[in-house]
Amino acid sequence: MRYQRLLAAAAALVLAFTALLTPAGVAGASAGKTGAASRNFTAEARAAGLTLDEAEELQGRVNAYLAKAGGRQVAANRIEYGSGGALLLALPGEKAARELDQPIGTLADCWYLYFCAYSAQNYYGDMRYEDKCSELIKIPWSWAGSWKNAQTTGTRARFLTATQGLYHYSTPASSRNPNFSWAPVYFIDPC
Repeated sequence: MRYQRLLAAAAALVLAFTALLTPAGVAGASAGKTGAASRNFTAEARAAGLTLDEAEELQGRVNAYLAKAGGRQVAANRIEYGSGGALLLALPGEKAARELDQPIGTLADCWYLYFCAYSAQNYYGDMRYEDKCSELIKIPWSWAGSWKNAQTTGTRARFLTATQGLYHYSTPASSRNPNFSWAPVYFIDPC
């Protein structure tokens, strides 16, 4: 009987501690039609080696992106869009985006057939990528960043203003720009 009470008390403490570690808004931010609300992204970030403060900072950035550009959180540092494209966030203290299961210092690559936009110069920072033509990428940055066009040879992306008017074309694939101002660009049509 005493063993059962101790076990029940321990389980209650674990649940209470887990609730304390989960920042407000994590479940709501990750909730989608698939029921992702039960997933604890803070625990996932902690398992990847982030401190509690870093995990909360990362979740705050994810929440800001979700509010600005929509999508559905599917990992501690990844938002996916209905088009199949995604946004991969750099972890706190790291310069470049990477998957959680990749070693520190690994740079997420812009795969063949994709257009990739980066929040920082020289292909660092958070990375938004898409491969669907006429699927507008919403650019949530207004400062200097960079981009890579890894689509089929000759394909050009269209950079669009807030009213979706043409601002600029990328150079034909395969091409890149390590220093590009996102200030006038609100959307990109990859091809």
